[in-house]
Amino acid sequence: MRLSKMCVPCSRSSYVDPTRADRFPTRKPSWRIMAAIAMTAGLAACGTDNTDNLGQIGAVSGFLGGVVADEPRAVRIARDVLSAGGTAADAAVALYATMTVTKSSVAGIGGGGVCVVHDRESKKVEVLDFWPRPGTRTADGQVATTVPGVPRGLYALSARYGRLQWPQLLSAAEQYARLGVPVSRSMVDDIEANRDRIEASPILRDVFMPDGKTLQVGDRIRSVNLGALLTSLRVKGPGEFYNGALGTQIATAVQNAGGTLTAEDMRSYKPQWKAATEVKVGNETLYLAYPPRSDNGRSVIDAETELGAILNRYLADIEAADSNIQANTGRSGFVVLDRKANAVACMTTMNKPFGAGLGADAFGLNLAAGDAGYAQTPLMGPALMVNPFVWEYYYGIAGTGTPAGATKQIATMAEDLIEKGAAANVPMNSAGKPAVNIVRCLEGIPPHPESCQFIADPAGGGMAGTQ
Repeated sequence: MRLSKMCVPCSRSSYVDPTRADRFPTRKPSWRIMAAIAMTAGLAACGTDNTDNLGQIGAVSGFLGGVVADEPRAVRIARDVLSAGGTAADAAVALYATMTVTKSSVAGIGGGGVCVVHDRESKKVEVLDFWPRPGTRTADGQVATTVPGVPRGLYALSARYGRLQWPQLLSAAEQYARLGVPVSRSMVDDIEANRDRIEASPILRDVFMPDGKTLQVGDRIRSVNLGALLTSLRVKGPGEFYNGALGTQIATAVQNAGGTLTAEDMRSYKPQWKAATEVKVGNETLYLAYPPRSDNGRSVIDAETELGAILNRYLADIEAADSNIQANTGRSGFVVLDRKANAVACMTTMNKPFGAGLGADAFGLNLAAGDAGYAQTPLMGPALMVNPFVWEYYYGIAGTGTPAGATKQIATMAEDLIEKGAAANVPMNSAGKPAVNIVRCLEGIPPHPESCQFIADPAGGGMAGTQ
């Protein structure tokens, strides 16, 4: 029997660090993203759940939380899940599943990702790493592909922190794949930027250039084979996908198509729960998905603060990276927050836009690229900031992970969390898409949902959804 969580009491610490105004200027936010979509949430902090209607849109009254991501229809589905009483984890699963259809260029079912997850009830923040890893080469001349991490990654997130049933979270994605869904401007931008790769891949050409015509905004994108795969995942869970006959069939199909993948690769793939990298910011703690690779960096940002020092190390990582490779990684970032202060910030990946362009056609499965350079973890992963004493949520950010996106994320965090002007000397990078999505709750929630701002970067073509 599925158990439901109770409403978290709205309480907070009465102690305020006198240096807080300098280190975390919550009442003087600065904006690095021009023309962002800012949506302010009001009403009561806890509201109520109609447990009789749990799982139905409208079960939650008052403030329900919100979501920011690079694909509008996926945002709407995630918002509906929050309205139906789902947790931030539930909404994140539904959002990612929907993006496997509506934004598969950067979030296909054959890809993977990484999430920072905050659960207020268990007083925990941890990282879920389901990055796609290269498959095993079985013959010469194979195209490097990866083991798909999305099914087990999303199932792990749902199982540990979800409230709604797994099949409900995949149903929208399944229907969109089977029946078709209008293409968004965000997806069309990716199609137009990668036309040559799509034309060269039969599996991509069938979906994105049906009858030889490139999809335009409002056209319907449809993949019956992917719909059937999502049906299997909805009904059976990921066990059959990895361990059963389906997994063996997928591995064989990938090998026949010239990719690198074995049945053992499928069986042995497991997402990992890890400790986050922690950085003190006044009374709060910032939790990062990955530590910087560099041991030190130039003092571009005020290095007297712990946050400034670690951001300088991330900037050093960007300087040391191969920009030609990192600029062409197919990635996206989103942040989901529910009204109880549970939050999830994720980065999705196909390693290259539209992945390897190779997979198991009969299952609508395109795999992420397995080239070593493209398969590396991002230059800057997602991050969440909470108060570890009362476990209130304050800040979440996720971007594309390209040099441009990572630099923009670093600059935004410096301005928001250190002080206005802290990023004045940060050299902005133009390599790759710079989209960065943010959820700021400057006074903390649950107590102050009216302070929340949901900001979707126009560069990503997505939107913010809240109430």
